[in-house]
Amino acid sequence: MKKQIIYVYSIGGPPLDYFYPKMTERASVHTCIVSPVSAFNRAIIDRYSDSVSDYSSLSADAAMSEVQKYAEKIRPDALFSFAEFLLKAVSEMAENLGLRGVGPNVLQARNKILMRQRWEAAGLPQPLFCPVLSLADLPATRQLRLPFIIKLAYGAGSIAQQVIRNHDQTEAAVARMLELTETTRLQGDHEFSESEGFPQLIAEEIINSTTDSWYDEDGYGDYLSVEGLVRDGEYYPIAMTGRLRTIEPFTELGNVAPCALPPEKKGRIVEWVRQAIDSLGLENCATHTELKLMANGEIAFLETAARMGGVAIAKELDEVFAVDYVGLFLDIILGNDCQIPAFEATPPRGAAASIALIGCDSRGVQWSSARMFVPDQVDWETLTGEDTTVSVQLAQSISPGSPFPPYDLSGGVLNYAGQAFLVSTNAATLKTSAYKLLDELEQHLPEPA
Repeated sequence: MKKQIIYVYSIGGPPLDYFYPKMTERASVHTCIVSPVSAFNRAIIDRYSDSVSDYSSLSADAAMSEVQKYAEKIRPDALFSFAEFLLKAVSEMAENLGLRGVGPNVLQARNKILMRQRWEAAGLPQPLFCPVLSLADLPATRQLRLPFIIKLAYGAGSIAQQVIRNHDQTEAAVARMLELTETTRLQGDHEFSESEGFPQLIAEEIINSTTDSWYDEDGYGDYLSVEGLVRDGEYYPIAMTGRLRTIEPFTELGNVAPCALPPEKKGRIVEWVRQAIDSLGLENCATHTELKLMANGEIAFLETAARMGGVAIAKELDEVFAVDYVGLFLDIILGNDCQIPAFEATPPRGAAASIALIGCDSRGVQWSSARMFVPDQVDWETLTGEDTTVSVQLAQSISPGSPFPPYDLSGGVLNYAGQAFLVSTNAATLKTSAYKLLDELEQHLPEPA
């Protein structure tokens, strides 16, 4: 009898048109939609799902209650979501149904306060931090070195994050965060288990990061991530992905594979990450761990997640290392036999990247004109060069023909019109093409009629 998967849909994770076929290869798929879905993604869901239940018109609590009822009715073999904001609620539901998943310590990989407290106890390198659970906690942030940041403890994608350069600005910055949080709650880009009230916040010192002791060439960002899997409590690092430079305040422009660091430096980072993941007590999941690079070969942990990284990271690992990251994860939570490869066991066959389609250049300078998001009118080969191919990930983009969103410093990933997936013959060509795309895209898109 074919196994059954319930996939709980909200924004996040790999492109739907990439991972849905992999689910249907292994099981019958039942999709529960709990937040608004684009027409493109709804068509993918309808094409590959054996059943679709749309609860997106309900409140977060009511929607998850309906998912719970449906799961109890059909008793699936796996229940999961790639969406960060659903991770806690869906993982706890899977745990209660006796299914393989993150396990009882999911909060350690979701709530940044608990995560930092666990890493502090494990002696891992990270910035000084301060929990902010109410306005009464704000005076405690004065212990932090300026400038520092305040972000949502359940946040993702730099949404609502604020940089504090003067202690007297803290209260006003938190007021802006609360306003942005309510906006994202209306849009469905929020933590489903924290859908109302004062959100848990965390203030952190800004890490003194640099690439000087790490990369031998310019153009790479000062942080990176390690993608991995946990099976029955044992951690398996799969690959490392580098970054392009970030722009103010901390908005990510591009994720690249392979990471251009030499093997010995990668090896040291992987061992740090192993300690970080082991300290969280996870059971069966994918992991996406981000850290900052510092002088003298030191690092500081940013965060980890007990789920697969977003944008097209999974596609990058498939393209570059021939690793079916999604397939391995599905086999783990379904209890199928699978052979997990060693870290970057296959030499890279070219290079790939997920590049943000965003209304500013690679230095964060906002576009000077209004443009329309019409990707099929762009001559991508002229823009990036003939040695790089570009495919726009419509599953992770706004609808073609829409106005291109202007860049907002507090918007984080909400600034993205979408994602472009770039494939090049080598890492150097990829980096050049990626920056050319970011710096010249404005002139290749049409102006409003």
